[in-house]
Amino acid sequence: MSVPTQDVLIVHPNEGRRAALAEVLGVHRVVAVESQVEATRRMEATAPTLIIAPPENARRFLRHVDRAAPEAVRVFVCAQSDRQGLEELVETAAEGHVFNTLDDGLSTTELGRRITNILQLRASARVTPNSRMEAGFRLQGRGYTARCLDVGNFGAALQVPMDASVGAFLPGAVLDDLHIEREGRWVLQSRRALVRHVSPVRNGAEHALRLGLSWTGALEETSAAPLAVVRDPVSVLAALRKAVRRGSALWVHYPDTPSVQFILDSPQVDLVDGRSVLRGANVGDCPVSGGDVLNLSFEVSGQSYLGVTSVLHCARGDVTLSVPRTLGVQNRRGLQRFRPGPDHRFLVSFSAPFSGKPMTRSVLDLSSRGLSFAFDASCEVLPAGSQLDMSLLLPDGSEVPCRAEVRSVDGVSSGEGAENPLRPYRCGVRFLEVPATVRSAVHSAFISARNQTVADGGLFAFRDIWRMMEAAHYGFHPDYPFGGEAKYLDALERTHHHLCASGELGSSLVYNDADGVQGHVAGLRIHSRTWLVQHLAVRPGFHRQDQIAHELSALAIELGEAHEDIDFIRFSWREDNRWPSRLGTWLLRVMDSHGLSWLRHFQYMRLELDGTEPPAPTEALPAVREASDVDCARLEFFLREKGEVVRVLAEDLQADQMRLEALSSRYAAHGLHRLRRVFVVDGENGPLAMALQEEGSPGINLIEKTNSFWFVVLEPGNPGEGAAVRSLIQRCVDHAREHGRAAVVALATDEDLVALEAAGFKSHGRFSEWFFHRSMVRRWVELFRSIFERVQRTGGEARARGRAARVKA
Repeated sequence: MSVPTQDVLIVHPNEGRRAALAEVLGVHRVVAVESQVEATRRMEATAPTLIIAPPENARRFLRHVDRAAPEAVRVFVCAQSDRQGLEELVETAAEGHVFNTLDDGLSTTELGRRITNILQLRASARVTPNSRMEAGFRLQGRGYTARCLDVGNFGAALQVPMDASVGAFLPGAVLDDLHIEREGRWVLQSRRALVRHVSPVRNGAEHALRLGLSWTGALEETSAAPLAVVRDPVSVLAALRKAVRRGSALWVHYPDTPSVQFILDSPQVDLVDGRSVLRGANVGDCPVSGGDVLNLSFEVSGQSYLGVTSVLHCARGDVTLSVPRTLGVQNRRGLQRFRPGPDHRFLVSFSAPFSGKPMTRSVLDLSSRGLSFAFDASCEVLPAGSQLDMSLLLPDGSEVPCRAEVRSVDGVSSGEGAENPLRPYRCGVRFLEVPATVRSAVHSAFISARNQTVADGGLFAFRDIWRMMEAAHYGFHPDYPFGGEAKYLDALERTHHHLCASGELGSSLVYNDADGVQGHVAGLRIHSRTWLVQHLAVRPGFHRQDQIAHELSALAIELGEAHEDIDFIRFSWREDNRWPSRLGTWLLRVMDSHGLSWLRHFQYMRLELDGTEPPAPTEALPAVREASDVDCARLEFFLREKGEVVRVLAEDLQADQMRLEALSSRYAAHGLHRLRRVFVVDGENGPLAMALQEEGSPGINLIEKTNSFWFVVLEPGNPGEGAAVRSLIQRCVDHAREHGRAAVVALATDEDLVALEAAGFKSHGRFSEWFFHRSMVRRWVELFRSIFERVQRTGGEARARGRAARVKA
């Protein structure tokens, strides 16, 4: 945290405690004394900024402080078990003295952290609201109203009517659901705040209590994403090495007492007898001994890691810990931030919520859900929870109004040393409303920031992309063979531009250089919360072919993550295509996480329709009907029982979403079609078999997954199973004829292959398809990048050996 150097006076009868506190506050000018008498002499010589003392004779000691150092921050450390000391502090507060109280039972490191927070509160600016503001909160189940007197970045002062009990507002009391409002509109909300000090005040004939509050610099994030678990020992060690290399704080504490914790100082990962261990210093002398089981936590790149470790060796403050066997991973943010390039600058303007001061700041980094900017905490107040009505200046010069909320206020180094009076902070903001123009501008800036050679495919003629695909031998799209473009290319062009213009349904990325289009990949919202990566093609013979494929694929997946309502990423590969199959299998083996991903295999089956009338059926088939809501609920229950929960969530197979009505409306708003029909054949006890027929505009997916069908038997082994399946297949064939399609496409499991072949379908290959949760995206990108870096390095070495051989020849 960026806190200027302070003069600190520590008073404590215990020499070890004095030394420990002085060490923790070593960045300041610290004087430690044993008695209050000696402290009084020191104050008269030099007035300190902060005074830390025990509660004995607190009232008499504070009278000396008021005379010698009236501006000093006063902190009393008192154990919760010290009833006499607590009573002394209550009586002292009742006389009107203002001070802070900390539990002397906390670890020295935790005490130091909280004292630093108090200094941070002092360093932060405080402003008196430019108009009357009211506050509301709950304490011990009772609601209170108060007047807001002043506000800082990490705290506020409230005036509570005297009918409230002083005893309820003892220092350390927690206020829940605090909010501050102006003229009935909330300008700040915080889930909880801490009472730092309380004192009675008198304003004319009105008697009241003045509360000094503090809160953290960040609002608590509630994430719906489940906790991912890294079990691979190599991945666990890699995450730990990255944290050490980047200087992340490694926190260690006992599982049952989180308040007793310390930061591992000067950490390093070593190899001892063929075993990796974590070494470091126990800052704060937290009591640990060999064999203790501890929790280890750290943050890297916006991800929080938590694992269990044990103390292997401990001597003179140096500890050796085992490397955790597994790590739980949670994304701190829902979306990854990026720093915009020089051609995509954003400016944010707003009026400060408490002072009314107009502010304009350059955006440091952003995503489609939020952004951050710098401000000076010494004169500007933007506490976490503030509601902002801001104006965002986009790179094209347009200005868009939007509402936002301050989520975090973090100190950053000013780069000028501890004596620099400026206190720069980073303000993290989350959009409450995101206009479509802002989302589109952020996505464009994201693409440019990742790779300036990659551009939005919607700006290119689809014919240029098509010609590149033909040169790349991207030939697996039987409905659209090369050479017959006159029949369908115009329709594909329209679909391409509709998807790109929508901003939410799909995207197209083109790798373009002086020689034209060299590569392409597309993303598609194939289901409500699933992003399909498709149509990857790179012109052959290009010396950067592998790198282009890597950059396009990684960017397409990150673009899917950039949509805040996308929960799953989906991509597939043909198993007879050796390189994608090897790559996909390796990534799956390394990353697979139960409950967060799902792998399936299917046969791509196809039946050509010649346009003639269908032949008369040779047998009486059972009737097929449209599914009811009850049938959809039965199918969802069946799939969940099979363990295909991820599939249910990723493919909109919940009963109330199975027909894709909501997704259909989103597609229709952009001139496209997307729907699902559900067909049922009944048995004696309800649905015997069901088929799901997808519908979509031609070319949304070139192999027409969005116009395929698949079926499931809910009563395997039933004597009528075969007839029910044949009836459903015939209904889906008739559906294709009704819609004028030239072929019927089925995505079949290996068990369904016989039934489809008997109906005349032919297999065009076996595919593997993988769905994984958005919380795994960053891990996927890192692994994908490491593969291609290794490929490039190996290829460069091979080319160097080839050149050396030619020179020798």
